[in-house]
Amino acid sequence: MTEKSKYDEHCLSPETVSAEAADRAVKKVFAILGVDVDRPESVEEFRADLRFGRKLRKIADHGTLAFIGVVAAALAAAVWAGIVSNISGGK
Repeated sequence: MTEKSKYDEHCLSPETVSAEAADRAVKKVFAILGVDVDRPESVEEFRADLRFGRKLRKIADHGTLAFIGVVAAALAAAVWAGIVSNISGGK
């Protein structure tokens, strides 16, 4: 057996190395976020937190839209009251 063939037997393929590196990177990122990817309940809790955040964002978007609508209606009522007041001579 040549020196090169001994070396090749102990080497990992580039695909294996890159897959292991990606797995380690993903685990590290999720660990920073406080999620243990090896525990399904931890991952499910993280997913529930994301869903809750999405619901909160949608509610806030609707609340903002409602607030803008109320402000626009109040402005329109004030303008209309001013027009009516000017037409009736301020009485």
